[in-house]
Amino acid sequence: MQASGDGSSLFTLRVKLFEALKVLKLMCPFCRHEHADDFECLDSGRADTIRCENKDCNKRFVFLVRECLACGEESVFTWGGMPAPEALAALFCEHCGVPLNEAPQEAEGEGAAQRVQ
Repeated sequence: MQASGDGSSLFTLRVKLFEALKVLKLMCPFCRHEHADDFECLDSGRADTIRCENKDCNKRFVFLVRECLACGEESVFTWGGMPAPEALAALFCEHCGVPLNEAPQEAEGEGAAQRVQ
C-alpha cells in the first residue's frame, strides 16, 4: 500500500477493519450485561430466548435480531418477557429509522420523496 500523504488510505483501512469487526450485541434487560454474538449464530427474524451470561443475573430474556429491508443493517432488540405482536410490529431500524415491518419503497414503486409528507 502506498502512502498518499493525506491519510485517506489509512482512514479507509481503519473503516474497513471496523466494518470487519462489527459484532451484534444483546443487552440483558435485567442487569444491562452485554452479550456479543461473535459468530453470528443467533437466529434472525423471530423472537427467541437466551440466558444472561452474567453469573449474578442468569435470567432468561427475549431477543430479536431483525434485518432492515431498506438499509440491510441488523437491529437487535431485547425484552424481559415475550413482547406483544403490536410491539413487534412497531419496531424501527436502529440505523435508518425505517419501520421494520415495511418492504423497501423501491420494491413498491414508491420513492423516498413520496414517503416523506
